[in-house]
Amino acid sequence: MEVNADDTGIGTGAGTGVGTGADAGTGTGTGNKSNEKPLAVTMEQYVAGLEQTLQQVLFSNDSNQIKEATKVLNNQFFANADCVPALVHIIQSSQQKEIRQLAAVELRKQIVAWWLKLGADARTNVKAKLLEVILNEQEPLPRHSIARVIATVGRLEIPESTWNELLAFLFQCSNSANAGHREVGVYIIYAIFEVTDAFADNLRQLLELFSRTIVDPDSQIVRITTVQALGKMADFIDDEQKDEIAMFSELVPHMVNVLQHCLNESDEESAAKCFDVFDTLLLLEVSILSKHIQNLIQFFLSIGSNKTYEPVMRVQALSFLMWAIVYKKTKIQRLKLVTPMIQALMPIAAEEEPEDTDEDSPARLAFKVINTLATNLPPQQVFPVALEGILAYMANTDPLYRKAAMVTLAVLVEGSVDFIRPKFNDLLLIVCAGLQDPEADVRRAACMALSSFAEEFDQEVAENHATLLPLVFNLMNEPTPEITKQACNALDAILEGLGENILQYLPVLMEKLLHMLDHAQGETRAIVVAAIGSAAHASGPEFAPYFPEVMKRLQHLMTLHSNEDELMLRAVSTDALGAIAAAVGKDAFRVSLFEN
Repeated sequence: MEVNADDTGIGTGAGTGVGTGADAGTGTGTGNKSNEKPLAVTMEQYVAGLEQTLQQVLFSNDSNQIKEATKVLNNQFFANADCVPALVHIIQSSQQKEIRQLAAVELRKQIVAWWLKLGADARTNVKAKLLEVILNEQEPLPRHSIARVIATVGRLEIPESTWNELLAFLFQCSNSANAGHREVGVYIIYAIFEVTDAFADNLRQLLELFSRTIVDPDSQIVRITTVQALGKMADFIDDEQKDEIAMFSELVPHMVNVLQHCLNESDEESAAKCFDVFDTLLLLEVSILSKHIQNLIQFFLSIGSNKTYEPVMRVQALSFLMWAIVYKKTKIQRLKLVTPMIQALMPIAAEEEPEDTDEDSPARLAFKVINTLATNLPPQQVFPVALEGILAYMANTDPLYRKAAMVTLAVLVEGSVDFIRPKFNDLLLIVCAGLQDPEADVRRAACMALSSFAEEFDQEVAENHATLLPLVFNLMNEPTPEITKQACNALDAILEGLGENILQYLPVLMEKLLHMLDHAQGETRAIVVAAIGSAAHASGPEFAPYFPEVMKRLQHLMTLHSNEDELMLRAVSTDALGAIAAAVGKDAFRVSLFEN
C-alpha cells in the first residue's frame, strides 16, 4: 500500500519525527539522513505503526502490553501534528470498526492539541476527508465518533469563518433522499450544539430544517436525533427571540410523538434520550413548553399509569411531573391540574414496590410527586383531594391500597402543617387504625405516618402518648425488621416531645430498647441508639439506673470503624452518649469514665 501525502494531509520534511527503517513501526524519528527511504514508504510505515499500536491497545489481553502501547501512542505518535491526518487515514481505510472507532476517539483529542499546528492546506484536506469518511461509515459508533470529531473541528473553524461549506453540507445531508445521510447530517448538528454555540446565528434555518427531520418518514434515528439536537439548541435561545421560541414550541407535539413511538417499540434507550430533553426544556427560562403544559402533564401521567411500559420508563415520566410541579407550578395551578394529578398518582402509589429500598419504582416516584405537590403548592389545593383518596383507600380490602393511604398521608404532612392542624385528631385516628392493621406492610407504613406527625406536631403527639406508645411498643415486638425499624423511628420522634411523661414508660421502654440493641442489625441499631439518646434527654436524671448498661454497649459501638454503616453507628452512639451525659450529670458520667 502506498500512502500519498496529498491524500492524507500528513506533513513531510526533515525532523518531523516520522520513523524510517527499523524505527518506523514505533514512529521514532531519525530526521533527514542520507539513507532515508522514499517519502511514500515513510508515510506508509508511520500509519501502519500507528494502526498496529492502536490494535495492541484495543485487542491485547496483556495489561503490560496495553500500558506500553499507550505509552508509545502518547510519547511518539501523538507527540506531533502528523498524528491528525494519520488518524484520519486509519478511519478511512481500516477494515475493523473497533479500530475506526478508537481512531476517531483519539483524533478528537488530538484535534484539540494539534489543529492549529497543521498548515492551512493540511487542515483543508482533513476537513474534506472527514465529510467524505462520515458519509461512507456504516457503523453507528464510529459514525458518531467521527461526527464528534467534525464538531470539535467546527468549534475551532466556524468562528473564524474558515469552514463555511460545513453548514451547506449539513443541510444537504439532512435533506438527502438517503436516510443514512439524513442521520449523519442531523447527528453532526446535534454534536456541534453539544460543544459550541457556533450555529447560534442559524437557529431559524435549523428550526425550519428540524420541522422536517422530526417527522422523517423513514428513520426513527433521524427523529430521535432531532429531539436530542433540539434539546441542545434550546440552551442558545434567548427570551428576545420570539419567532424562534414560537417555531420551537410548534415542534413540541412532534417531540411527544417521537417519545410515544419509542415507548410503543419498548426502545428504552431512545425513550430515555427524549425524557432527558423534556426535563431540560422544563429548566429553561424561555417558555418553550408553556402552552403545552396541560397536554404534557396528561401525557406523562398516562405513561406513569401504564403498567404495560417498563418501570424505568414510567419512573422517568413521573420524574418529569415532579420537576414540572417545581418549575411550572403557577401554570399547573391556573390550569387546575392538581386534582387530576393526585387522582392519577394514587393508584400508582398502590402498586407493589421492589424489595430493594434503594431502587426507584413507579409507586415510590408517585409518593415523591405527591410530596412535591404538597411542598410547592397551597395545601388547600392538595390536601383535601388527597385526603378523599386516603379515606377511600383505607376502606379498601387490598392491603396495597391501605399501605398507599398511609404513605400518602406521611408525605403530605411536611407541606400542610398549618392547614391540617385543626384536623389532627381525626387524622391521628386514621394512623392508629393503620398501626393496628392486620397486614405488616400497612403497619410499617403507618409508622412512617406517625413519624411524620411526631416531627411536625410534637406537642399534639406527646399529648396522645397514652394511646400511641402502647401501639408502638407492640410493633417493636414484631418479627419483621422493617416494622421494628420504622417503629423505632416513630418512637424516637415521639420521645423528643414527651418530657416527663416518659417516666411512666421508662422501665418497659428501656427493656425493649436494650433488647433490640443487642439483637438488631444494620440501620435499625443506629435508630435504637438514637431512641435511647432521646429517652435520656426526656427523662433527665431518672435515666441514671439504666446508665451503666447503656454505657457498656455504647463504648463498644464507639470503637467500630470497619465500614460506612459502622462509622454511622459510631457517630450516632457518640451523639447519644452526649445526650446521656447531659441527662445523668457530670458526676455519674465521671465515675463511669474512670471505671472504664
